[in-house]
Amino acid sequence: MRTLSFPLELDGNGELLVVEELEALRQKVNQRLSLFKGTWIIDINSGVPYLQDILKKPVDPGLAASIIGNEILKEDEVTSLGEVTTDLDPETRVFTYTAQVFSIYSTTEPFETEVSI
Repeated sequence: MRTLSFPLELDGNGELLVVEELEALRQKVNQRLSLFKGTWIIDINSGVPYLQDILKKPVDPGLAASIIGNEILKEDEVTSLGEVTTDLDPETRVFTYTAQVFSIYSTTEPFETEVSI
């Protein structure tokens, strides 16, 4: 099921703005990465399988990076991923994924997205 989304933000005066293109894509990617699989009642198959596949002991950084990267690539406007870095802090056990995201809106200048779990 495909739904329409209209990313929104507020300007300096508190007025509602509709964002477009690159900023809208940034918001959609961040929203996609913040949804845990199985938690959205409308579609329990949507989301990143953090609990099912990524946050297992021990965390496999390669598998986690692959799953998160594939989730980002599901956005129609994303064309490819550039440099991807991962870090697993052994003390806090926080896994951080950072990627350059290329899109149809900017083929030469990617934006960066990051998720820490």
